[in-house]
Amino acid sequence: HIASAIDQLQSNPNRFSAEEIALNVLKVILPERLPAQTQLLPNYPNPFNPETWIPFQLSQDTEVKLTIYDVAGWQVRKIDLGHQLAGNYVEPYRAIYWDGKTKTGEAVSSGTYFYQIQAGDYTDTRKMVILK
Repeated sequence: HIASAIDQLQSNPNRFSAEEIALNVLKVILPERLPAQTQLLPNYPNPFNPETWIPFQLSQDTEVKLTIYDVAGWQVRKIDLGHQLAGNYVEPYRAIYWDGKTKTGEAVSSGTYFYQIQAGDYTDTRKMVILK
């Protein structure tokens, strides 16, 4: 209900000052609106050494896993996050963390890697670079 009230107030470009105040209060009550679509965002920092964070957004609750590949297409690491709630996973404490290591714990070499997210029916792939 709060989200629809925010939408209704925002759709009126000629708000009274009381409506503007109400809109600001509602935004404080509901600071995080659910994303309209699921998407994989650019990792940061990029290039990185030795660790990076991979942000994403979910428009609905779903199972999430991330797979990292080298340029030859070999799987380097798989990170299974399990069932995640819809929302924004962009801050370092919520984004996917990769320590630059393989599934066996070995540090990867400098170069280009690809990361692919699988979130329900959504799949996307992006490129990242590790520099040592």
